[in-house]
Amino acid sequence: MIGKRDCRADMRRTSDALHNALKSMQARRQRADASAPARSAPAMAAAMLLLALVLQCVEPRAELLFRSADEINGRQHWSALRNYANPPDTAYLRALADGTQVAAEEVQVFLHGYITSADVYGAKVMESLLKKGRQKIAGNLVSFAGNGGEVDAAMELGRILRKLGVSTVVAEGDQCLSSCVFAFMGGDRRAVAGRLGIHRPYFSSARDVPDRRSHYRQLQKRLQEYIEELDFPSSFYEAVMAVPPQSVNILTPSDLKRFYLEGMSPSTQDEADAATARGLGISVAEYLQRKTAASGAAVVAPTTQQNGETASGNSAVGRLAGQVKIETEGAGASRGATGSP
Repeated sequence: MIGKRDCRADMRRTSDALHNALKSMQARRQRADASAPARSAPAMAAAMLLLALVLQCVEPRAELLFRSADEINGRQHWSALRNYANPPDTAYLRALADGTQVAAEEVQVFLHGYITSADVYGAKVMESLLKKGRQKIAGNLVSFAGNGGEVDAAMELGRILRKLGVSTVVAEGDQCLSSCVFAFMGGDRRAVAGRLGIHRPYFSSARDVPDRRSHYRQLQKRLQEYIEELDFPSSFYEAVMAVPPQSVNILTPSDLKRFYLEGMSPSTQDEADAATARGLGISVAEYLQRKTAASGAAVVAPTTQQNGETASGNSAVGRLAGQVKIETEGAGASRGATGSP
């Protein structure tokens, strides 16, 4: 959060001012005259300020949402949005009355808003439904749009997504900023048609706590280890830490490729190449030669030119990144906001 005020303290001070103004008005009520409307002005102003503070201090918490594909009159339609953190939304019948097993529900999945630990719970519910065969994710894609959130929650969310082997996308017109980027990094394959923005994390509280520097260094260490764990370059950690928390650096297309935020990380690419080579009954070296010949290039960068099955997978993710867009008013991230860790 950039320049986040102590909301509770501000609201308390304004509430006290409103209370004092109301007491003053009550004392004067016996002497009310034509000037009474003018005397009520301070109370009215304080009330309006208190309301404004309340509205500003409400954080738009992220929600891990999904909607299912329903067939109506022979045509596919998407249902209303549901929330993984809401138990009634995830109640599924295991079998019909005649004993027929219920088929997995195909769903589109979206993460929108400010990431908190509650969203990690939602992701674990999603993970359980996928493993039990109650759901399958359309296109194996999770769409992101958010302005930040809690760093540790975002990293935990990213780990869950990586374990599930899903792809992550930022659709055209959406943006994923600050801690949202750390969760987005969990995708096995990644595509960005919108905007990704980074800055270094910080603690929003201004309280003077013991060992604040030590706590911050521990946060830095956890972030650095997470970036390495998910096979992103150390240069990405350096790029994050170089941006002051009051600013946001929107990554360019070349940045996205350089930091492996577009496409696949080297270890994932190697695994995909090996799987494709096995399927073709050839060695990895021979498969790479075929990729080079097919691309007409002397050297093939893992995240730029790809052919065969791995290439088709990445290009499909890229195309869908420009198409997947949650169609609900106010669910997308507002432009220009910088978010927070």
